Amino acid sequence: MIMSEKKLLLITPDFPPNRGGVARYLSALASYLKDDIEVVAGIDSHWQEFDPSAGYPIFRRELLSKWGWPKWRKTVKYLKSYSERYRLVLTSHVLPYGSAVMIAARKTKTPYIVFVHGMDVRLAQRSSHKRALAKKVFAGARLVVCNSNALAREVARVFGVTEILVVYPCLESIPEPVAGEKDGLFTITTVARLVERKGHTHVLNALANLRGTGQLTDFVYNIVGEGPMEDTLRGIVTTLSLDQHVTFHGNLDDASRNILYARSHAFVMPVSKDPVDKEGFGLVFLEAAQYGVPSITTNIEGVDEAVINGDTGILLQDQNEENLAEAILLLAKNREYATRLGEAARERSKEFSCEKQFEKLKPYLV
Repeated sequence: MIMSEKKLLLITPDFPPNRGGVARYLSALASYLKDDIEVVAGIDSHWQEFDPSAGYPIFRRELLSKWGWPKWRKTVKYLKSYSERYRLVLTSHVLPYGSAVMIAARKTKTPYIVFVHGMDVRLAQRSSHKRALAKKVFAGARLVVCNSNALAREVARVFGVTEILVVYPCLESIPEPVAGEKDGLFTITTVARLVERKGHTHVLNALANLRGTGQLTDFVYNIVGEGPMEDTLRGIVTTLSLDQHVTFHGNLDDASRNILYARSHAFVMPVSKDPVDKEGFGLVFLEAAQYGVPSITTNIEGVDEAVINGDTGILLQDQNEENLAEAILLLAKNREYATRLGEAARERSKEFSCEKQFEKLKPYLV
């Protein structure tokens, strides 16, 4: 990459210590560009857990005004005030932050790149005004970056964008296989926010049915994550008498989460086809894959780029619990098949290293 005295600026409201997929994606991007980037992120009361060891400058600011309109004028003011420091601006949300970057660019002449994810794009389609504004933001960008081919097709179709680059969520490190790591009881894991669309309820019902029919009686189900459905899910576990099988781990640090991946025989997350908050890709499928864990999930555009049906996992047509139970039972009873899927998943996960994904951006960052 050609270096310049001026740096890259990433401006985003969604950054660690937030643990969501967008925040992790942008954190990996910043780490890859650490010698050539500064980050302006939203205020987070737990910033000291992340910022001091990030390896690049992070400035915490209120990015939106609490009063008046437009709320993004604070971001515009910052971009104008410090424009001499930056040769290129990267932003993660087409609305409202893309709007601010576009408005500032009219004055500063600083080019910008917009990174978008599924929910971001769908929220930008909720009114004719938002669609028109998003179209202007995209049209003014040097590049639009999507996290899947499915999203790239949607952005091209809805907004008429032609300059699109697909950069998948990436894995920052690829672990070596560990002998005997999957010994013991059949173990499945879900790592996700505890919300309805992730399908935890369907997994619990499928497991209860398998145990009730005697087809699968010895198993462990790890639920990693927090969210508004936690009390409901705990109640379902008790109602279905699964307390001896299911463990709620809450949010885990990377090392603890990876230990669970390494001990799992299957990663299960039958996501729903939500029209707005749709699963756009799913980095967790790749995180599991790098530990040789095949996935069971739903056949949704974007997800089918993370999990290849019959090769690295099983794609179900919907959240039908009988079909889900059959898929779980298949991997539980046919360990040789599960291992073959897992090894293929592990091999494919190497294509999603951060080096391979983010190097696609190099021609656009000079």
